[in-house]
Amino acid sequence: MKNEKLERAINRIDSDIAAMNTAKKYLSNVEEIHQVVETLNTKRQLLANEIYAEDHKCYFECRAVIESMLEKALGKEEQAQLLEMIKEKFGRQSPNVSKKSSGLNAWLKELSIEYNWIHDEGTDWDKLIITGFGLYK
Repeated sequence: MKNEKLERAINRIDSDIAAMNTAKKYLSNVEEIHQVVETLNTKRQLLANEIYAEDHKCYFECRAVIESMLEKALGKEEQAQLLEMIKEKFGRQSPNVSKKSSGLNAWLKELSIEYNWIHDEGTDWDKLIITGFGLYK
């Protein structure tokens, strides 16, 4: 993924910020900790701006592919291919780098894709039917 390093850097900063917030409870130099957290937040915002900069372009590229899948029942293999295509277009694993969810459901919600899951009695894998497009953020 083209943004894998950025993703990891943001996750590290998120962990550092969480640790600093915990440290504030136990240490007396709260003002210094606050300054470090502000610096980390600024750095995180710059990285986030970079990682999300081309999301609109990526969304429209994905939408062009997904339009051909409307109202079709997608099985396990097609779902896996769709997920990989989305991740490849966006260049990252997760739709929201701060969250751990990186599956197809998370991406479909992030992209405002309207869909339904249909239980498939014959397999242990539900079918996905994409029904339309909502308003993308």
